[in-house]
Amino acid sequence: MVKFRDYLLIQYKRIFKLLPGILAMIIVVATLLGAAGFVVINSDAYKAEKQRYKLGVVGETDNEMISLGVNMIGSMDDSRFMIELIEYDDVESAKTAMRNADVSAFVVITDEFTDALNAMTNDSKVKYYATSGQKGISNVMMDEIASIATNIIVYSETGICTLRQIMKEQGFSKEIRHEKINDLFMLYISALVLRTNITEITELGLSDGLSTPAYYFAGILLFFMLLLSFCAISFFLGQKNAQYKFMSSKGITSPYQVMAEYIPFLTINAICTAVTMGLIFAVTKMELFTMDEISSAPSFGILNVSLHLIPVCIMFSALGFMIFEILIGVINKILVAFMLYIGMGYVSGYFYPKTFFPAVVQAVGAHLPSGVAFSYMADVLTREDIGMHLLIMAGYTVIFLAVATLVRQQKIR
Repeated sequence: MVKFRDYLLIQYKRIFKLLPGILAMIIVVATLLGAAGFVVINSDAYKAEKQRYKLGVVGETDNEMISLGVNMIGSMDDSRFMIELIEYDDVESAKTAMRNADVSAFVVITDEFTDALNAMTNDSKVKYYATSGQKGISNVMMDEIASIATNIIVYSETGICTLRQIMKEQGFSKEIRHEKINDLFMLYISALVLRTNITEITELGLSDGLSTPAYYFAGILLFFMLLLSFCAISFFLGQKNAQYKFMSSKGITSPYQVMAEYIPFLTINAICTAVTMGLIFAVTKMELFTMDEISSAPSFGILNVSLHLIPVCIMFSALGFMIFEILIGVINKILVAFMLYIGMGYVSGYFYPKTFFPAVVQAVGAHLPSGVAFSYMADVLTREDIGMHLLIMAGYTVIFLAVATLVRQQKIR
């Protein structure tokens, strides 16, 4: 009679013989995936998202009201976080800058507009130039900004002109009219500066409430954990049904066989994950990679994230064990499992934000083990409740091991 403990020790000896090669492969895979993530985060496309939209200004800005508006946008108003004003001497210089993509668009403040502004006649407009043809996000944003600015200026100026006309018709003196018009003008300015106080801004991030670095960190890390099972694939090769039958005859039935093999497999995956998180910890200490989700909370660091990866490691290890138990032949194990992992990772948003997928694909991806793991990690990084995700992952783990046990039972028969 063979005891469960003896069979477990045998499996530990088998898999720990593979540990040096597994660690070497893990370091290579982690380095490649880390390099891919570093390239994405430091790409020009991502850096462009963090830059302000540059708007060119052509014309005289010495006028008191125009100067006030320019200074307010550049230093006082919240739009300074989105818009950077660049002044040009002439239209040709601004056009050249726009063709070179130095500015997204530019406006021309004509003498007629300045005169109309001084006279409060509201009969002249600024000229706005943007690139033609297919529009990108910069053009769309600048159209929205121009539309908002136009509405603010037109309605404010209309209110001031209306007040002046009514007071003039009612016979108020010139001094009183100027005083009241200045009061109304300052009221408009105060309302513009303080307008953001009436709103509550929520930053949604790239997806799942995560910033771009955190999103790709979670996606690449989870995909790496899916691939961990390939590094220990030799553990599942060379096993014969006759061996399973022999151990069953010695008292180690299919449930005990599965658990005695799964536990060492899980241990190796946990060790590899810990080594990887150690490398990530070193990278963050060197400040080569930062995330707002972690840097904003000093008590919440990589160690905390590593501990929360344990349930994911348990579920993914059970998934890999089930797949390798079902499939026969090394080619089938590698090819089918890899294609399955790629598909699961893709629809769950590991490589591309899942919000871009159709609703049906998003729903399917969210309920797959890979999708549950991603939602779990998103809630971990944003410090949300993770109780439901833990229950679902525990359920998936039980199902995977139960299926593996049934397959093993069939092999013993």
